[in-house]
This record gives sequence, C-alpha cells and structure tokens, in this order.
Amino acid sequence: MKKFALGILLLCGTVTCVLAAQQQASVDRPAEPNLAFDDDGGKAQIVPVDFSLAGPKTFHGGPVLASAQQVSIFLGAGWGDTQVRGREASLLDVTASAGNAQVTELKQHSIKTLRAAPKLEDFTDLSQSKVNDLTIQQKLSDLLKSKAIPAPTAGTVFVIFLAPRIQSTLGGLQGGIDYAAYHNFVNLEAGEIHYVVVPFHENADTHSAAATRAFAETALNPNGQGWF
Repeated sequence: MKKFALGILLLCGTVTCVLAAQQQASVDRPAEPNLAFDDDGGKAQIVPVDFSLAGPKTFHGGPVLASAQQVSIFLGAGWGDTQVRGREASLLDVTASAGNAQVTELKQHSIKTLRAAPKLEDFTDLSQSKVNDLTIQQKLSDLLKSKAIPAPTAGTVFVIFLAPRIQSTLGGLQGGIDYAAYHNFVNLEAGEIHYVVVPFHENADTHSAAATRAFAETALNPNGQGWF
C-alpha cells in the first residue's frame, strides 16, 4: 500500500512538472533576446531580473533619441507610506550619478541626458488588480489629457515607478519574476509616447539599477529598431 501511495505521489509530481513546463513554454516570446510581446502583440524591451545582457548591441536602422529627459510618475497607493516614499529621492534622476555605466553608453552614442523634470505622485489604489501594459497606456493617456503631466517633447521618457503590492504584467510575463523593468512606446493624441515601467523592488540599488538600464535602453531603442 505504501509503495502504491508513493507511486501516485511520484506520478503527480511528474505531471505537475510537465504542466509547469508546458505553461512556461506557452508564453510566446520574440526571437530577439530581452524582448517580449506586449498586451496588444507589439514588442517591448525588458530588463531581465538577473540583469543579463543579450551581447553587444547592434544597430537595426531605426531612430534613437537625440536627448532624453526623465519624467517620474510614482503610481499606486503604496507611495503614500512614509517609509516607501523615502525611496523616491534616489529614483528622481536615474542618470545623475557621474560613474553611471548607462550614461557613459549614451554619451558614446551622442545622446544627451537632460535634468529630470518634476515628478508626479498618483496614489490610485491598484493593489487589487493586475496592471498590464494597456493599463499603463490608459493611465498615461488620462494624465496627459488632464495635464497632470507635461506634454511630451521628442526626448521625454515617462518613468513609471509602481508602488509595492502592485502586480505588473507584460503579455504573459510577470514583473519581478520575468523582468525587473521594461520600456515601450504608444501613439496617443499627444504624439509618440516613450515610457518605462519599473515594478517595486525591496532592494533600493536593484530598484534604481533596473530603472536606469530601462531608461538608457529607451533612448537607444525607442521604437524597437534602434540599438539592442
């Protein structure tokens, strides 16, 4: 009887592993490393959670930004917490550090980094629902229409910092598991909008590093045909 029960457990474990593998394989991914399909079938560039690089960047013939300016949006009720809010200061201008490797890379491509614009705090409670890329695009559209954020220039990069306990998703991927940050673009009434999404990370250095890399990759590859 014990052998029979053990056999059932082993069989169940095997089935579970197979189902998990099938579920992971079902997440469709583009052929290019560190790219993912977003929620309407386009491609977005991710920062992997292990910060692995895809190899030397190559140019794909598309535009790059001549300059890049960060506009921070702190999104979610969790940013209202005093301790969490203290994290904002280190995120307001991710390219401010003189020894920043991403800034050096941007300089190599003659991309200027401008002083960050004033931040926006939006304490909407989003903790009870998954926040996908379409949610982010709708939020940007609403903020632009209400003039809560400035109309974008050619170099504007909106960096959206999600509060703790917000479940970020991108297509079939999950924030904090499949990516540390990502960047994408969308065409709205205000024009072509470039944006970065950064799920909250408990480690402040990792949090800032993910945002910095995604910001730099936005400037280098704003439309998916630049340097990557």
